[in-house]
Amino acid sequence: MADRNVTTNETFAEFRNTMNGTMTDIGDISTLGNSFGGTPTDLVEACNTKADAAFAISMPIALG
Repeated sequence: MADRNVTTNETFAEFRNTMNGTMTDIGDISTLGNSFGGTPTDLVEACNTKADAAFAISMPIALG
């Protein structure tokens, strides 16, 4: 994952590209709690490699 920032003088298109990259790094939140056994490529997959029943219940609550 990369550190990203958007300065006040960037265009909407530059902001959109930064936001899309951030969302790719986070992953699909709807798959949080699913089992995952591969090499994680985003934050949700990384969480899913450590998932158990208690974790699968507590993470969606914590993320709102």
